Amino acid sequence: MLGKKLQSLKGLKKVLIMSHDNPDPDSIASSWGLAHLLKKEFGITSTIAYGDLIGRAENRAMVSVLKIPLVQFSPLLIKNSQTIFMVDCQPYTGNSSLPEEIIPDVVIDHHPIRETTKYKQWAYFDDKIGSTSTIIASAIRERNFSIPKRLATALFYAIRSETKDLGWEGARQDYENYLFLLPKVDFKALYHISYPPLSSAYYRSVKEALDRSMIYKFVITCPLGNVPYPELPAEIAEFLIFKENIDFSLVMGYYEGDLFISIRSLRRDANSADLMQSILKGYGRGGGHETMAGGKISYVPFYKLKDIERMVIKRFLKVFSLSYVKGKKLV
Repeated sequence: MLGKKLQSLKGLKKVLIMSHDNPDPDSIASSWGLAHLLKKEFGITSTIAYGDLIGRAENRAMVSVLKIPLVQFSPLLIKNSQTIFMVDCQPYTGNSSLPEEIIPDVVIDHHPIRETTKYKQWAYFDDKIGSTSTIIASAIRERNFSIPKRLATALFYAIRSETKDLGWEGARQDYENYLFLLPKVDFKALYHISYPPLSSAYYRSVKEALDRSMIYKFVITCPLGNVPYPELPAEIAEFLIFKENIDFSLVMGYYEGDLFISIRSLRRDANSADLMQSILKGYGRGGGHETMAGGKISYVPFYKLKDIERMVIKRFLKVFSLSYVKGKKLV
């Protein structure tokens, strides 16, 4: 169990916890929960860092409403830390600003372990569960540590959002920790996180998505073009996957020279993470799990954007033998 592995950290004073560059609720909550666990168990002070920005309205509200202590990553943080944790992500996947020459000491994740993942001390993986927050909540429960209401709300929301209320990807441990956290949740805070104010830019993006989406039998694709923040393709992919008779959604968005790609699936016979790595081979990197995956192609010149988008869609359709199917507009 994770709790036993933590014993190797005795004597440390300061650690750095690295989340995603654009952290989602699971990355945010599991990192914060780990910081709480280390403080309670060993008196260790943690710095939680992310590399880029938090753009999605719900994620911004989560950090603001719950007053989660995140900081922007800086190389100075490495020098000031005795140990580096990577949480809810892995090295060399393109979604963390930790320099590639720096190998994290510890990796904790619920995604399948990658062949390229390296670590100096130990790693804890459990890809049978629905969220990394479940791993952290389980460790807190094992020790009978008290858990502040704000942290309980963060972990609960993370498990809820990552597993779609336990209906999308939920295992026994997810259910157990969901119920463990439920009585401790601040429901007013949860409401403000779940239903935040949405900007005009968001609604413009939704309109753009509806206009650009194409259906190929059971697959829907959407090249958004320029997007106001990197998480938007994931939001739109989740929005489109629930169109009737659709099994897979692929959405792309161009942000500050990089192309962000998101896949969502309602089927388990084609692993989304494997699918993402297949269509990005030779161009970019990505990862995920059965029903959802994210990827990125870095440094895409704007004049090549349309060609790259077409290439990604072509590869995606080829996987499902849909190359010669004529697409039709969603609306």
